[in-house]
Amino acid sequence: MQERTPRLLVQGGPGKGREIELNQELLTIGRLDESDVVIDDRLVSRHHAEIQRERGQYTLLDRGSRNGTFVNGQRISGSHVLRDGDEIQIGLDFRVVYIDPEATSALGTDVTVWSTGLWIDHEAREVWVRGQKLSPSVSKAQFGLLTLLQQKLGRVYSRDEIVAAVWPRDALAGVSDETIDALVGRLRRRIAALDPDHRYIVTVRGHGFKLVQPWEE
Repeated sequence: MQERTPRLLVQGGPGKGREIELNQELLTIGRLDESDVVIDDRLVSRHHAEIQRERGQYTLLDRGSRNGTFVNGQRISGSHVLRDGDEIQIGLDFRVVYIDPEATSALGTDVTVWSTGLWIDHEAREVWVRGQKLSPSVSKAQFGLLTLLQQKLGRVYSRDEIVAAVWPRDALAGVSDETIDALVGRLRRRIAALDPDHRYIVTVRGHGFKLVQPWEE
């Protein structure tokens, strides 16, 4: 059986849905036309990042870009060894998921999803948990909460920050703690229906809430 090549699945920005096979020793990413992956975005540096193949592993390296390279919502410093399901974001819209064929399988004919945790498709406004889409779609408030918490995994977001992100028009008038707790509770139950073994939204008493992926435990 022929070995399948690791690849990047474009989830956001131009070329959404296409796959980029990692079949070379070095893949360059940047704004320059001669880059292997060209991103026409003012926030992307000319020589922004690269992916190197070393001893069977693929390593993402930020080349000193001004606006950074993010993996699973966190800005990397130096290099990062890619694991199946890692989401890479560069610039405003460009997002790809690293697919290791030894660990991930395709769902359907033209989409492969993050199979090891919770993943948000911002353009389609869909939430996937361990390869299963939440259906029916989450509410606007639930989607807003997840979008905020995913910005930086493991960071605790205060109740005031949640109100500002989810209910910006009501921020000055105030939103009760009971309303926030009810929103979190409903969303937890939706997620638990697909993955009852992991608590994604964690309460940090006296501080707020954070999003924790399974591999962080």
